[in-house]
This record gives sequence, structure tokens and C-alpha cells, in this order.
Amino acid sequence: MAMQTYATHRHNPRLTGIGFLFALIAIVACVLAAFDVAEAVMLEVSFAAVIGAIVVLLLISRVYITRLQDRIIKLEMKVRAAQLLSAPQQTALSRLATPQVVALRFASDEELPALLGRAEHEQLTPDQIKRAIKNWVPDLDRT
Repeated sequence: MAMQTYATHRHNPRLTGIGFLFALIAIVACVLAAFDVAEAVMLEVSFAAVIGAIVVLLLISRVYITRLQDRIIKLEMKVRAAQLLSAPQQTALSRLATPQVVALRFASDEELPALLGRAEHEQLTPDQIKRAIKNWVPDLDRT
């Protein structure tokens, strides 16, 4: 992960800008159509731009929801680790990539310490972690 500093900490929501651009195009095209400037073409442009804006908004919502859920899962795993794992194991958990931590949440309390060790030492992928789980703990709240 890249190091964050004061100079790099700002979030630059590019998808939001693209969505606003599509919305602006739709508005301008509708206004031009209202003033009979290439009405048929402008209505088609506005319709396409509205579709573009909707697609971008759907992408934004999915990306943001998934990132938020990942942050919540990481926090839940930190709390769970504080109850189940030793200090060195908790440190190992903090070194794993987010997708690995997200995959570990399905492991039972009994399996978590050993699977965590394997995930770190063998650099297991999230899929490998999930396949190694014997006693699956479901996450029925994930969207």
C-alpha cells in the first residue's frame, strides 16, 4: 500500500466527476432540445448521458459499499483477534492484505489462529484461505 501523507491524503472521487459530467451533458442537451436546437439529436444525447450517469452512480455505490464493508470486516476481525489471538498473531493479522483478512472472517474461532499462520507464511490467496476452512462461519450480512 502506498504511504499516505498530508500531500496525498485527499480523496479524489474520479467516478463522481464522471457522473457529474454525464449529468451536465444531459442538462445541456435537454436545454438545447427545448430551444429546438437539433432537437432529435439532443434528446438522444441527453438520454445517452442520463444512462451514462446512472451506470456511473451504480458503479460508485457498489465500489463504496464494498470498501465500507471491508473496513467494517477489518474492524470486526481486530476485535475478534483481541479475544482469540496472541499479540504476535494480532500483528500478523495486521500485515495481511484486506482481501486475506476478509476471507479469514469465515474461519471458526478454533481454526483462526492456525489458518492465520498459514495465510501469512504461505501467502495464501483469499480463495485458498476460504478453501482451507473446515468449519465455515457464514456472513449473511454481506451485500
